Amino acid sequence: MSDCFIGIDQGSSSTKALVLSLEGQVLFRTKKALPSPVRGGVRIEHDPLEILKSVQDALNEAILSLQASGFTPRGMGLSCQRSSCLIWNEATREPLSPVISWRDTRGLDLVQQRASDAAAVFEATGLPLTPYYSASKFRWLKDNVPEARTGPAVFGTLSSFLTQCLTGSPRATIDHTNAARTQLMNLRSLDWDPKLLELFGLTGIRLPELRPTAMNFGVVQTAAGEVPLLACIGDQQAAMLGLGVVLPGDGGINYGTGGFLMVNTGPKLAPAKGLMASLHYSTGSERHYLIEGSVNAVGDALEWLRGQLRLFSNYDELDDLCWQASTDVVAFIGLNGTGAPHWEGPISSALHGLTAESTTGDVIRGTVENIAFFMKDIAEEIRAAGFEPASFAISGGVSSLSYLAQIQADILGKELLAGAEQEVSALGAALLAGLSQGAWTPADIKRIALPVETVMPRQNAGAEKRYKRWKELHRMTKKLDDIDDI
Repeated sequence: MSDCFIGIDQGSSSTKALVLSLEGQVLFRTKKALPSPVRGGVRIEHDPLEILKSVQDALNEAILSLQASGFTPRGMGLSCQRSSCLIWNEATREPLSPVISWRDTRGLDLVQQRASDAAAVFEATGLPLTPYYSASKFRWLKDNVPEARTGPAVFGTLSSFLTQCLTGSPRATIDHTNAARTQLMNLRSLDWDPKLLELFGLTGIRLPELRPTAMNFGVVQTAAGEVPLLACIGDQQAAMLGLGVVLPGDGGINYGTGGFLMVNTGPKLAPAKGLMASLHYSTGSERHYLIEGSVNAVGDALEWLRGQLRLFSNYDELDDLCWQASTDVVAFIGLNGTGAPHWEGPISSALHGLTAESTTGDVIRGTVENIAFFMKDIAEEIRAAGFEPASFAISGGVSSLSYLAQIQADILGKELLAGAEQEVSALGAALLAGLSQGAWTPADIKRIALPVETVMPRQNAGAEKRYKRWKELHRMTKKLDDIDDI
């Protein structure tokens, strides 16, 4: 019998699982789609039990696939969307609220009231003060859900809820990477910070017990026996492991529902204005860090074009439409607000450059380029902070668009490296589980994540011109939004 490791990635729209051999071969993969979230204005909610079932179903399917294969699961890792959170009864593991999505901005008023504390929050957490993190959502839950003020109620991220339900542990636990995105953990001490709890009006709430990302969280009962849960990690940190971003100076971009550009800073915590200093992963004795920027609408922006505006019907059409575009339409897409380095709340979307010759393809290309332009802004800020990778590994469903990959390489002036495996968060979760057991070294992870395609940058005067217009369109859109009455 040969050992293998299972990686689970729980995301906004689906749960994915894969099985990885010690040689780095993917033996099995599956995906469980989730219902669309419930939306109401700035509120975005998910059903926690639906999410839990999707994780259990994906895991059991992966386990059962191994029964006749000669492989035995040595352990599993769990990657999870960050900042999405809820409250639940710690004794019974019964949810007491929906999962409030990381994209939900109902805490904006509280965050604006604490604007004068932004510098102190950044110093403690490495994060800007925004409603995307869990703290302001926890405060809303505390104020609006009566059960939140009773003894057994625990406030935690979705990862923490899933971990307790999967292992049956009597105590809720949370790993350092997901705890950091509550905006309540001090990134230097890796402890819950009493000053932050007081600042958000959360003193006295029950929080999960903090743990390193790579450790044994307990045993998970599956359809074919017990499997130890050896790692829990935020989805974007897992993605960087799956991309082979494991050495200082390595860079990666993950295009999912949102988008994230990260650079490995090794054992060095490197906070920088407008960006996020992040823990990559922790063990009992080591800490590894990233510097990070986020784009709030990537897959969301394209789905908006398809579902709401009905500009296309099939994602297979997108590449051809982008390559065929012929007029310089520039699109600024403000769905879900803006991420790094701008950190704006609700902001309008806008188009510039429409002519009588413009087509649907021009608008779609403008939206795809909007993603690349946001990433350019992030890369410029990271370069100013002293980090400039020679290339970027890329992944995520949207990275399969050849037009996006090429325009991103052009506008960054960097090679983009695409690996064979697109489900890099699930891959990263499996790799971290194996790393924790000595099954792989960082050098092994680089080998497993070896790129199979390189996109070379080109001189692209048209894209550079549209990028400059896009920056001006962003500025003017914000200015127009600030006008109360015309």
